[in-house]
Amino acid sequence: MVAIPKQAFDAIVRRQDRTEAALKHLARTVKELSQEEELRPEVAKRLDRQSMLMDQGKGIYLKNMKEYRAFIRSL
Repeated sequence: MVAIPKQAFDAIVRRQDRTEAALKHLARTVKELSQEEELRPEVAKRLDRQSMLMDQGKGIYLKNMKEYRAFIRSL
């Protein structure tokens, strides 16, 4: 068993909550775009690849929401 300070644990939980909220927002956006058929095939391919990597426990590491927004814009 590993002990970590309460502040570190709370920071991890907050980061996880923000990440989950951002992913839900991304999923909602993708769903809306796909319904309107505005989603370009290359973007869908990137999102599928990213989803697959995340399912495997891999993926990208973003330090903050600014990097997340830049990543989404780059898709």
